[in-house]
Amino acid sequence: MVALLCAALLCASAFPPPPAFAYAEEPVIIGETIGYVTQVHGDVLHVVGEPLTNSGFESVRVRIGDAPVYDLRTGFKASRHVITKNTNLRIAYIVPPQADTAAPLEAVVLWLNWNEADAAVFTVIASENFRNDTEGTVFLCSDGKYCISLAPDTEILDSRGNRLSHANITQGMEFFIWVDMITASSPALVFPHKVVQVE
Repeated sequence: MVALLCAALLCASAFPPPPAFAYAEEPVIIGETIGYVTQVHGDVLHVVGEPLTNSGFESVRVRIGDAPVYDLRTGFKASRHVITKNTNLRIAYIVPPQADTAAPLEAVVLWLNWNEADAAVFTVIASENFRNDTEGTVFLCSDGKYCISLAPDTEILDSRGNRLSHANITQGMEFFIWVDMITASSPALVFPHKVVQVE
């Protein structure tokens, strides 16, 4: 198990490994997995599926703890108690900072009812190239990879399901977005049909 975790850390180019894995002072995100729950023991899940990156595992034991849980059918927060055997999810996890390498990984965030055909994208509005007028709203995501274009008729909801107007959108707000089309440009131009503010 230690060898597998160390190998995962070494290939996670986006997240540099700590000097000494077993005694890292800060938790290090090591990957994400899309899959389904095979076992639930208290707040520990056994998830089997496909790693999203080289740093992910096909099979993981993850402690949920206080990690936020979102339902991708709605974009709203959900209780961790709705997670049962066979629940489809996407989960991001970290190495626990304790020296006990046999401990479960720790969840950072969970997305329930994950469906690749109707996937929401987690994003943050950036300050540059922000436009908000009668033709809609356009903004560049903080990572610079996506430019989000919201048409006047795009469904925009806050975290409680109340409708928001384009005038309510400000720089720095976080959203789940449901994507209709993404262009091959750089940055990619994204046209969502629905966005939900992250609480």
